[in-house]
Amino acid sequence: MNPEVFPYPFVLIIMHCIFCSILSLMLFMFSPSLFPALTDPDQRVSLTMRMYVRQILPISTFFAISLVLSNMAYKYSTVAFLQMIKESTIVTIYFMSIMVGIESFSIAQVSILVVMVLATWGCITGEMNFSLIGLLVQGGSSTCEAAKTICQSLVLAGPRRLDPLSTVLVVMPMSGVILAVVLLINNLLNAHFVAQPAFAEVWAARYLLSVNIGNAFALNWLVAIFLKYMSPVVYVLTGNVKDISIVLISAFVMRDVVTPTQSFGFIVQMCCIITWTFVKMETIHMPPLELQRHHFSEGKFQ
Repeated sequence: MNPEVFPYPFVLIIMHCIFCSILSLMLFMFSPSLFPALTDPDQRVSLTMRMYVRQILPISTFFAISLVLSNMAYKYSTVAFLQMIKESTIVTIYFMSIMVGIESFSIAQVSILVVMVLATWGCITGEMNFSLIGLLVQGGSSTCEAAKTICQSLVLAGPRRLDPLSTVLVVMPMSGVILAVVLLINNLLNAHFVAQPAFAEVWAARYLLSVNIGNAFALNWLVAIFLKYMSPVVYVLTGNVKDISIVLISAFVMRDVVTPTQSFGFIVQMCCIITWTFVKMETIHMPPLELQRHHFSEGKFQ
């Protein structure tokens, strides 16, 4: 998202949608067993037009908006700061879950989330290069991510649900179509609300874009394999390691400024997520994995 590289989040996500859809389709053709929700008679999900319009479309819409805003936020704020803000998405997911009846109110869980909010506030107030636009854009992304997660949980609850790779194959093409329609309207109306690169800029960044897109697809393939063999708790804890790695690399490699207040706040956030995971384990009705970790596909094509 650096101005001198490729600061076009909308176009970047369209590229992700196109190429991840193509690569997923190729993988489906050569190894259909990796898509049990589409090929296994015992797990197959019936993908009707009604399901696409009423169920997959909302998921794809929230997903597309979330990805665009999430990438756009990097134009205004540091990687470390945005990662700290993303951790608080679990708060939004929880209260949305209560609203739709997936979760029930729990004093213990709310107490953890209150600490999470305070820790996140410390990360915000401790930011040396604070950008209100960056915060608002990431907040919009997190809200859409939470809405997508809730929709996904409601739609795919039950014994038959889309596995991670099937989700990519089903959701990504529709997300690409939605973004393409917005881009088409933008060009027809000559509205200029979507920044678009010249072909020369795409060509100049072709190697970086290729690695970026390839990484997006590989990540989701690895998530699918990981979830097949590991438990949800291991997935959550591994996600914590990833989050810590992102912040450390941002601070020590990319030289982003991380203040002591932010460091303390981030440590508290990690403790809250770990505590949250074990509290959820003790409940009778464990929610889907998506609700235990807000970045179920978050690896999610970024």
